[in-house]
Amino acid sequence: MKLHILTAFACTTLLSAPIHAAEPIPYPSTKCIVSDEKLGEMGPPIMLDYKGQQVGFCCKSCIGDFDKDPAKYLAKLKATTAKP
Repeated sequence: MKLHILTAFACTTLLSAPIHAAEPIPYPSTKCIVSDEKLGEMGPPIMLDYKGQQVGFCCKSCIGDFDKDPAKYLAKLKATTAKP
């Protein structure tokens, strides 16, 4: 009986604890990850968190292109940030 009470207490405590997500890695460019357009020229830029990496878009349609092949654009971002 005591084991069930302790187990219930432990589960309740763990489930009610706040979950703190890590801050995403900031987007390092002033250009859209898809179109290479300067962010802000087509309205306010859209910044989204993709698996811990902030990604910048010039418009909503670029988000759709990104969603089709995120690995392609993340590789592009990695290549851009690797330059000295």
